[in-house]
Amino acid sequence: MAEEVQRKTLGMAVASLVLGCFFIIPLIGWLSSVAAIILGIVALVKINASKQALKGSGMAIAGIVLGAVGMFVGTIIMLAAIAIPNLLRARLMANESAAIAGLKTIASAAYTYRSANPGFPSELSRLYAGQTPPYIDPDLAGGTKLGYCFRLEGTDMDSSGNFQGFKANAWPVSAGQTGIRRFYVDTSGILRWNAMDNATATDTPYE
Repeated sequence: MAEEVQRKTLGMAVASLVLGCFFIIPLIGWLSSVAAIILGIVALVKINASKQALKGSGMAIAGIVLGAVGMFVGTIIMLAAIAIPNLLRARLMANESAAIAGLKTIASAAYTYRSANPGFPSELSRLYAGQTPPYIDPDLAGGTKLGYCFRLEGTDMDSSGNFQGFKANAWPVSAGQTGIRRFYVDTSGILRWNAMDNATATDTPYE
């Protein structure tokens, strides 16, 4: 027993355990986990080399284990922090591309509709309901598709009540989350965009 009492707990083993406990803190936890593993390994080597004088191998092992867990968790968090913004950005770009394609489809469908009718359609539903085959798909006709809302309006009504023009808009369902830019197209066929408000005929042409 006297020999056991005289054994000294190695400070490195204590430090390893303490640092390993910080693994739950983002970034700092990852760095402390690295330090915990290094100190734990060094502590084990020293304790094994001087078993008669030093103790604390249990704390050193615990520090190494906690450090390993911390490095794993920290790595996952850091990878997620890098990957998630890129995934969101990619989704925004994909949704915007789909919105542009949707407006082009609407414009093309409106001209096709005009070739078989006295005027352009008054709204999106006229390009789908009762049409065989329909000019556009049901999602687009419903006004919402892939994170964007769509609207079509007939313009320049003549004396017979037929529209001689049209304008169509696309805007994000949730600004900043499903899309950023707003898009516009009219009878001219020129696609335009705006990053703040619904786009109009005076906004920047999309190239």
